[in-house]
Amino acid sequence: MSFSIKDRFADFSKPWCWKQLPVYSLVILAFISSKGESAPSTTYPQYSESACLLIAGQITRFQQQPHLPSYQDAVKNYRRHCQNPVPQQPQKYFAITPPEAVTTPSAKPELVTPTLTSRTVVPPQAIPSVFGSLWQMLIWLLPILFIIWLFRILLQTPWGMSRSEYLGFIAERQLARLLSSKLSYNYWHYHNVILKTAQGDLTEVDHLLVSPFGIFVIEVKNYQGWIFGGQHHANWVVQHYSRKHQFPSPLRQNYKHTEAVAYFFDIDNTVKTEKIYSIIAFSNRAEFKTAMPDNVLHIEDVPRYIEKISAFGRRIGDESLLRYRSRLNLLMPQAEELRKQHKLQLQGQELLWDLNQRTGKTS
Repeated sequence: MSFSIKDRFADFSKPWCWKQLPVYSLVILAFISSKGESAPSTTYPQYSESACLLIAGQITRFQQQPHLPSYQDAVKNYRRHCQNPVPQQPQKYFAITPPEAVTTPSAKPELVTPTLTSRTVVPPQAIPSVFGSLWQMLIWLLPILFIIWLFRILLQTPWGMSRSEYLGFIAERQLARLLSSKLSYNYWHYHNVILKTAQGDLTEVDHLLVSPFGIFVIEVKNYQGWIFGGQHHANWVVQHYSRKHQFPSPLRQNYKHTEAVAYFFDIDNTVKTEKIYSIIAFSNRAEFKTAMPDNVLHIEDVPRYIEKISAFGRRIGDESLLRYRSRLNLLMPQAEELRKQHKLQLQGQELLWDLNQRTGKTS
């Protein structure tokens, strides 16, 4: 009995066809499953046995955490590529081949006379000792190190200095390093600052520290020997062995510096002593032989003395502190010209000092 698809769908409108619908569904599902089973199961390339063992080990390791991508990828690879693992054959790394028979014409064997290889025996005296080679290296190394040291000194030392000026330069550098390493960031350090006084002349401040705790004016003296002096002495004495000479009182000299700082910052005389502090710093080569004020000390003691004064608390406000620093920064472009004028002024003062010493007068 023949029928078309159209007729078959037309028969679905009949009531008896709906009763047979589950039967048709089961037949269709069985047909689809049979088609799926008939398809070959090994459509993916198969891995070797060793690779499948590694994948199986990974599945075992992560089986307690099936949500991990590592576990899911391992299961998927094992199902696809390890259904029929490829057996792995051991490889022969060295193939043993029988030697080929070489046919050569018959010839008489030649007799080879053995020769003795001459061995040169080096005497122990010819071998240089370890200490000898090190000594030779040291001989060549010492001049090089000396040249490097001398070159460094020349770079760090300004040209045209006398011995006393050079020693003063070394002392000021030592103090600058101590101030930068011992004090905190609340201290702004200026050195070799040339200021105009109220009288119109120039004076040079070796070290100037501006901080909320006060303004510290430091005078550095690099004398060697015994120091004799006092707060009310116009001239002090330095004695080194049998040599002895006088020099102006550093307290009076630095008092002039503090006056110039107060004039430059426009600080009133009524509060000057509460904001500006004078410090005299001698090198460690000096030894005090008379009683000195508290602000006369050695270079290494300067940071401790400043911290002692700073412990009393803040004395300068932020607005005044900013104004002082701004004035110093504006003064920097004029430093070279002021230094030339100050040098000429010092030469005139030295001539006057020598003249007073010869005539027996004191200033």
